[in-house]
Parts: sequence; C-alpha cells; structure tokens
Amino acid sequence: MQTAKRRAYEKVRQSILNREFLPGHQLKEEELAEFCNASRTPVRQAITMLADEGLVTIRSNRRSYVTDVTYVQMEETYDMLAFLEGYSASLAAQRITPIQLQELKVISEEMEAIIIDSPEDYKNFLELNSAFHKLIHLSAGNAKLYELIHKISNFSKLLFLKFGKINFAHNKKSLEQHRNIIEALEIGDAEFSKLQMTLHTESVRRSFKELWRKWENKN
Repeated sequence: MQTAKRRAYEKVRQSILNREFLPGHQLKEEELAEFCNASRTPVRQAITMLADEGLVTIRSNRRSYVTDVTYVQMEETYDMLAFLEGYSASLAAQRITPIQLQELKVISEEMEAIIIDSPEDYKNFLELNSAFHKLIHLSAGNAKLYELIHKISNFSKLLFLKFGKINFAHNKKSLEQHRNIIEALEIGDAEFSKLQMTLHTESVRRSFKELWRKWENKN
C-alpha cells in the first residue's frame, strides 16, 4: 500500500510530466495538499523527492517551482553528462551482467515500438530512455558516480517540459546509438563503451540545440 508521501509524489510528478504544471509554476504546499487530498507534510516530502530528481527547484526563500532551464544551463549540463555518462559506461562494460544486458535490449525494443506505434508519445519514450541510462549507471557499480548522474540525468525531461516535445527526427538515431552502446557493453570494451556513450550524449545535445533554435524563432 502506498504511503501518503508516495501518492503525493506520484500525483505531482505525473502532473508535471503531463505539463499541467509548466516550467516556472510555483508549487504551493497548501494548494498541492488539497490537490493530492493529503496533509502538507507528505506534500513537502514529495516536493523534496521531486527536487532530488531535478523536476522541482527549491529556492533560498523555500518556495518551490517546476524547474525551468536556460540555454547556458543546457550547455553546462551536457558538458557534465558527456563526461560522467561516458565514464560510467566504461565501468559498466566491466561489471554489467547478462541479465542487465537483456533488460537493456528489452527497453530498447519498447522504445522502438513507441516510435513505430505512438511516435508522439514523448513522455513514455523519455521514461524508457531514463530507464535505459539508469540501468547502465547502476551496473557501473559506483554509488557516488550514480548519485551525481542521477541529479542531472532527467535533463531531457526538463527540455521536454519547456518545449512540449522532443526532436522526433532524432529518436531513430538515438535508438541506433543505444544499440551501439549495448554492443560495446556486451564485448566488455571499456574505452569503446565510453566512446559510444559520449557520442550519444553529444548527439542528443545537438538535437536539443536545434529544437531550442526553432523554439526561440517562434517566441
């Protein structure tokens, strides 16, 4: 049975990912308590959990907002992701299990099914993408590294929240890159795995830079 904190977390999280609460929207505890049919304590705990995911920003005045991002933050974050995810993949190549490799293949197949059957299902595509990367970073076996990556690995979701979409044209390329990462992990080549992950991260960065330019031209 879910706790009140977990129920509040799930409800607010889904509302954010459904873009019912847009970037910059202030999340007021009293309003969310009514929205979640809960007291303010589990709502406050849920907001903290969402902040740990990066979906919510808690400012110095303790007010909470759905996270919005700037172009500079995007560049800085992908600088970090390219380095951290590449290193994590190199560790994973030496430690990943056959079961985890099979799970990566299943996730990749599910993402491919979305591209074919529901190409505009951006939210589930991103959730599966997060699961793919999370599994690799868990298999790396470095708790501190995982903690660092976890704080910024949801950045693509923040960009989706800002734009209301992702670059669909890049999704097929992204899946091809995922398959290259899996192949590198399967043969246990640390440097090749690092290279494939870094290439993937940089490709995603370029995709979002293109989307950002189009968004700016419309606003």
